[in-house]
Amino acid sequence: MSSQIIDPALHAYRDDLDRLLKRVQTLAAAINNPNLKQTTHNLRRNINEPFLFVVVGEVKAGKSSFVNALLDAEVCATDIEPCTDSIQQIVYADQEFVEQVEPSLRKIGRPISILQDISIVDTPGTNTVIAEHQIITERYIPNSDLTFFVLFAKNPYQKSAWDFLDFVSAEWRKKVVFILQQADLLRPADLQTNIERVKEYAYQKQIKAPVIFPTSATLEQEGDPANSGFEPVRQYIQAMVSSGESYKIKLRSVSQTTQQIIALLNGDVAALNQQLAVDRATAQSIRSKIDAGRERSRYEVNTLADRLAARYEVISARIKRDFRESLTVPMVIRRSFVGLFNEAASMQAWVDEFQERCARDLRASLEEASNEGAQHFVDGIRQLFDGLNQDLENVKVQRIESSHISLRVLERRQEVIESVRAKVDNLLVDQGLGDMLATQAGDMANEIVGGAIMAVSGTILHVIQFAVAEAIMSAIGIAFAGVGVIVLSIGILWQRNRIVAKFEQALDNEKTRFQEEIASRLNEKLGLIYEEVERIFTQFYDHVEREEAAIQPIINQYGAIQQEAAGLLGSHVLDEPRARSQ
Repeated sequence: MSSQIIDPALHAYRDDLDRLLKRVQTLAAAINNPNLKQTTHNLRRNINEPFLFVVVGEVKAGKSSFVNALLDAEVCATDIEPCTDSIQQIVYADQEFVEQVEPSLRKIGRPISILQDISIVDTPGTNTVIAEHQIITERYIPNSDLTFFVLFAKNPYQKSAWDFLDFVSAEWRKKVVFILQQADLLRPADLQTNIERVKEYAYQKQIKAPVIFPTSATLEQEGDPANSGFEPVRQYIQAMVSSGESYKIKLRSVSQTTQQIIALLNGDVAALNQQLAVDRATAQSIRSKIDAGRERSRYEVNTLADRLAARYEVISARIKRDFRESLTVPMVIRRSFVGLFNEAASMQAWVDEFQERCARDLRASLEEASNEGAQHFVDGIRQLFDGLNQDLENVKVQRIESSHISLRVLERRQEVIESVRAKVDNLLVDQGLGDMLATQAGDMANEIVGGAIMAVSGTILHVIQFAVAEAIMSAIGIAFAGVGVIVLSIGILWQRNRIVAKFEQALDNEKTRFQEEIASRLNEKLGLIYEEVERIFTQFYDHVEREEAAIQPIINQYGAIQQEAAGLLGSHVLDEPRARSQ
């Protein structure tokens, strides 16, 4: 087909279509779809090749004879037994050649002028006993520009042939020309009847205004072109080629196939987009829940610390009263002197007993509040884990199921989700942190609050030991100075009042340190818990980032393809003339 008779607009359209297909081919490589990549490669090659005719039909319907008669050359072998055991593409060549391109594809070159504008493909029969033949044919059909549907004129009703037509016409929207071969074997009336029946079948297959040619390869080869029916076929082909209509049909065919490919991918890309949106939202939800959980836990920590500080203030008032009432002048004098001979009755024994009683009273007073607060703390963590597990369960069921898209990040997705879920579960039952949350809240309170109580008790002991010891030393010193009992009592009383004031001031000062100690210990545990949670979900966050890096470019590529296709495939360059009814 010479370029001079083709509208330049068609050439421009072809170049635009080639660029669109190149984008689709790039997308096919990105989604690891070798079949789509090969299909687009073939389509790109096809729009630069001669107009492609594909000849299909049942075994022994006369396909090879039709091709030979059309080209006026013995190109395809014919015999009583089925001869076309592979696809045969017949192309123009200055020198004859036969090349076995692949096991199921043979290319034949012949110096026949009509082949400069067209290329003919002869296929195995649709009803061949070798199932692979039909599969091969079906893979080749998508690249065809026009299909000659060869039927046996005496019996054009074979089911396998018409079933195959469903694939050619409905799936790939190809133009079909019906050839009733071996028409010389029927009387004219019977031939006309069968032509009408073929029209009815075509109408049922939603083929409007079907083109039907009765032919006889035998009459053509015997030199009777007037009755062979091949001249109208050649004129039909020549009219399309010389008018440029054949090129339009080629481009229209490729355009339709391209449009179908794009439509075929739409669902997959939409599913990718939805999955990415869900995974992004889940990652954000997890971050928000962890942040909210952390804030809630901090609030519970501070609330617990405040409640324990209030309890401490109440119990410290009682301890002050007990201390004032216990530290009397007679008791100090008695224990100071008796303790020299009996350690159990000494001031040190009183100090130890008072310190032990203070610690016991502190624990008893604070235990209820600390247990309740610790239980709220643990319940909050468990509630957080339940929410995070639910997010993972929801995102697990949102997955793309497609045979058209294959990305490594998609294959890893379920593995990552299951891994994260397992780690969250292990957080509750594993060693260390899991043990802490798996035990009773009271044990946790003992660990956290008990340490703070011991710290306060230690301070009380420190104050008592050094302050009282100072009073004892002063009292003994006065006694050895030989002063009277009255003077001694006055000295002890003066020391007692100073000791009580110092003790009460120390307890007041300890309230702040006690509250800070509780908050510090709880926040330390809080930090460990949320550090571990964040570490676990980092795996999911990283996956979503990798998923976005892999999927977003595909979504963008497909969006650009859709936009370009809408402009190109919606143009009127390939519109059929209004005078034509087909």
